[in-house]
Amino acid sequence: MSCYYFHRKFLINLASCLFVAAIIIAPAVADSGKFQELIHQARESRGATELSKLAASMKPGQWAELKARRPADLMEVFAGYRDSGREAWYHIAGWTDDGQWDTKTGQFFYMGFRRQFKFISFSDKDNAWTVIPGPFGWHTPGKGALQDDRTTTFGHAYGGNALDIVGGKFYRAMAGYTYVYDIADQSWDRFPGGNMMSIEFFPGLGLLSHSSKPHRKGFYKLELFDEKNKKWIDFTELPFSAHHALARYNYLLDEILIIAGNDSRTVVKIDPDGTVTRLKDLPFDMTIRHGKLVVEPNTGKYLIFNLGKLFEFSSTENEYREVPDFKDPWDKYEMPVPATIPEYGVIMFVDKKTLLYKHASDR
Repeated sequence: MSCYYFHRKFLINLASCLFVAAIIIAPAVADSGKFQELIHQARESRGATELSKLAASMKPGQWAELKARRPADLMEVFAGYRDSGREAWYHIAGWTDDGQWDTKTGQFFYMGFRRQFKFISFSDKDNAWTVIPGPFGWHTPGKGALQDDRTTTFGHAYGGNALDIVGGKFYRAMAGYTYVYDIADQSWDRFPGGNMMSIEFFPGLGLLSHSSKPHRKGFYKLELFDEKNKKWIDFTELPFSAHHALARYNYLLDEILIIAGNDSRTVVKIDPDGTVTRLKDLPFDMTIRHGKLVVEPNTGKYLIFNLGKLFEFSSTENEYREVPDFKDPWDKYEMPVPATIPEYGVIMFVDKKTLLYKHASDR
C-alpha cells in the first residue's frame, strides 16, 4: 500500500501515513456502507413531513422556503450594550459553511460563534428550530456540564463542527478541546486537542483535525483521533493551513475534499486509505467568509457557492463548471449555513429564512 501527495510537478511519498492507513483501511469500507444504509432507511421509514413534501415538489434548479417554526433570535447572540445603550447582537455564522445534517435522526445541527457559542438544531419531525443547551450552559438557566476554558471572546465558527452520523456524535472543537454531544443521550463530554479551524468526520476512519501551524516548512499535520486510546495520532500532512480551509466528507464517493481558501487555490481529496491527491486548483479566489462547499446529493459532485456564483466540481473528472444564470436568494447581510440532506436530494440553508435548494446538473 502507498500513500502519496501530489505537489505541483513532483510526487512525494508520505511514509508517515502508511502505518495509519494499514490499520484502518478494513473498517472504512464497512462503516461507509452503514452510512448508505441509514440514507436508505430514512427514505423508506420517516414518512411524509413538511420538509420531505416540499423537497419532493421542487424542480431542479429551484429554491423554496420551508415555513418552519423558529426562535426570533435563532442566528444571533446577545453581546452586551453599545455606548448608546442599545443592545448589540452578533451573527453566529460568519466565516463558516459548517452545518451538519443527521440522516439518522432527521436533524440539522450547527454550533455557531461570535462572542458566545450557540448550538441550534432543526427537527424534520417537528418542522421547528430550537436552541440546544451547550456544554457551558449558555442560553439556558443552568450552568452547563463543563467549564468554559476560553481565553478570548472573539472569533468565528470556521470549520470546527463535525458529525458522526453512525455513532450519533456531534463534535465541536474550541479552546484546546473537542466537545462531544451525544445526540441520543443529549449529554456532553470532551477530550483534549482538535483544531477549531477545521475538523471533519470520515466514516470508518474517525475524526480528523487539520492544523493551522506548520510542523515543517510548508506542511501542516492532519491528525486522526484514536478513539480506543483517546489520543491524536499523525495521519498525513497537507500543503496548506487550516485557516479558512473548507473540508467536506462525500458520502457518495467515500472521500473528503479540502479547499485551502485564503491566498491559496489548492484543492486535495483524501481517500479512506489515507491517500492524499492534489486536484486542479480552484479557478477563482475563495475564503470561508463568502464560500460554501457542499456535496450535491444526487451526483456526488461538489457545489461551491462563492460571491453570488455557483460552480460544480467533479473530483472523479477533475473538472470545474460554472452554473449559468445562477442567482442566490439571500441579501448582503445574511451569512447562511448549509447542509446537504441526502435522503431528500436537497440542500438546506439557514439564516433569516430556512431555504431549500435542488440542484440541476446537466450531466
